[in-house]
Amino acid sequence: MKLRIPLLVLALSLVLLILFRLFPSFMDTIYSSFLYVVIAQGVSFITALIPFSLAEILIYLLFLIVVFFLVRGILLPAFKPFAEVKVIWKKNLHDAAYLALWGTSFFLLGSGLHYHRLPLEDHLGYPQQQVHPSDLVNLAEALAGEVNRAASFTRRNAEGDMIPEHTFDRYKKDIALAYDSLAFTSGLRVGGWYPATKTVLASRGMSYAYVSGFFFPWTLEANVNKDVPVFSLPAVMTHEQAHARGFMRENEANFLTYLIARHTLSGDLKYSCLLHSLGYVLNAVYSTSPEEYFALLSGLSPRVLYDLKKKHAYWEQFSSSFGEISQKVNDAYLKANAQAGGVATYGKVVDLMVADFKINKEQVQQNPERSVYIGEGTH
Repeated sequence: MKLRIPLLVLALSLVLLILFRLFPSFMDTIYSSFLYVVIAQGVSFITALIPFSLAEILIYLLFLIVVFFLVRGILLPAFKPFAEVKVIWKKNLHDAAYLALWGTSFFLLGSGLHYHRLPLEDHLGYPQQQVHPSDLVNLAEALAGEVNRAASFTRRNAEGDMIPEHTFDRYKKDIALAYDSLAFTSGLRVGGWYPATKTVLASRGMSYAYVSGFFFPWTLEANVNKDVPVFSLPAVMTHEQAHARGFMRENEANFLTYLIARHTLSGDLKYSCLLHSLGYVLNAVYSTSPEEYFALLSGLSPRVLYDLKKKHAYWEQFSSSFGEISQKVNDAYLKANAQAGGVATYGKVVDLMVADFKINKEQVQQNPERSVYIGEGTH
């Protein structure tokens, strides 16, 4: 009897999943772009009232509960008769099934269904096409110029480290405004106020796991690693906010981070998103043409090179078997959620960036009065 309600909710979730597979366009409109948006903004507003990451606390509690019941289960036979132990274990397994059913349902409703929504390129009307090496280089050169320009507006100390221009809460507001601007100009349902972006207390531990942020579908919180270099933090927040707004595929969250750079007046946010995007493009160029890669590096400003080196040095110190295991777990998770490329999906953002660059370049050439596709603002 106790399992009836969670079984019904899970059945509803599975029906919605089947409908997403059969009618992705219809379900994208009804669920991802409407019902979820209303629910997520409401839940995010409530969880934002809690000043710490509820997700982090729940993870700790779950770990402690699992350890407690495992130890208890191992020690019980030494103190109680087998018949009583059997009854206790039966109840424990029943309770575990109860929680698992609710957990699976909330996962599907909070994020799992979005892995099966229409691809972002369909929303934007981008054609599928092969990426030519010359297109990739052209994008890289243009993006490098924009990163250099954005870096020149960042504040630095005597050592060259970036000084944050705003507080964490101000960055949250800047990101929300940028998503509203993107929604207005593109028609994407990414606008609205999703205030539940939280820093994680155990951020150093996240770094050892090679994790800079994660979206928690059970509380709809965007959780970020506060220990990452300061120039990375706004982009991480933007990426996790893309998940909170219903775009769960990693390449799409990265692409939305790239688009946000042209929809903000915040210099730090613009630079962070552009630098984040440049990393993926440089990796793609290196894999196709190492000579072009080093030529691009030579054209980057000292500030950008300093930050790239600092980012590499930061993550290098956490290189360990634990980080490799974490990446494998993340890879398995992504593959289990219809992202066949696993962690390689992160890098597929470059395909979207090239398509966007070609479309916008053609539009700029046809209409010289149109603002530059990734500018410092609208001119």
